Amino acid sequence: MEPGVRLTVHEWRPDTGLAPLVFVAGWVSIIEGWTPLLEVLVQQRPVFYVETREKRSAVIDRSRLRPGAFSIPRFGEDVIAICDRLEVDPNRRVFFASSLGSNAVLEGFKHGRLAGRGAFLIGPNAEFRFPGWGKALTYLPASIYHLARPFMVWYLRRFRVNASEDPEQMARYERTLKAAHPVRLKLSGRAVLGYSLFPDLGTVHVPVAIAHAPSDTLHEGRQVHRIVDALPRGRAVECPSNTYMHTAAVAVDLGRFVASL
Repeated sequence: MEPGVRLTVHEWRPDTGLAPLVFVAGWVSIIEGWTPLLEVLVQQRPVFYVETREKRSAVIDRSRLRPGAFSIPRFGEDVIAICDRLEVDPNRRVFFASSLGSNAVLEGFKHGRLAGRGAFLIGPNAEFRFPGWGKALTYLPASIYHLARPFMVWYLRRFRVNASEDPEQMARYERTLKAAHPVRLKLSGRAVLGYSLFPDLGTVHVPVAIAHAPSDTLHEGRQVHRIVDALPRGRAVECPSNTYMHTAAVAVDLGRFVASL
């Protein structure tokens, strides 16, 4: 990506003739959480699964460990750089992304810097709002992360995730927090403070579907229509739950979107 930074990309190349998919997962997510969906997608079309730089799989020199290296615009630059190196026709490829990965793809699309046939995006964040204690954690030593993690899980369960209606979403976030890299989590958390998705969204001319679930309070579904309205070729796709959007079932919605392009 830049001197001292290397990212992991998993590739599957079935010879099906269908449009290739560039898959950008969410913040500190782990590939195992996407296994049910990937098992379906990799049989249908070529898939390039991009692991962003806050994940443990990234190789980053210590000199690069600063908040600016983990900003969402920087993640967007990474997606652009990776796509430039893939042997894929830019006008055929389709993007699939979730949460922060969706933000990275949209940042890449701004001003036409990243080309694509379309994008199916799950829960992009209009902004990142942390409670006061969450902001404080981004300035404390990363060594306290393991002590703070049980409280973070409790907070998500109590205030941000509808665990009663979607228990699998909560379980997935618990696994994600357990696998997170403490230093990179801290730096990326500090980097997103004050971020807003909306500047220059009007310059995104790629067809974009925004998938959301009314029960997904963590990704603030009420912001979905603001994002869709700001996109020249945006559309909303309502799904039953956050968990649904991480299972093989969402492959049908993705396929329907691609067929409509």
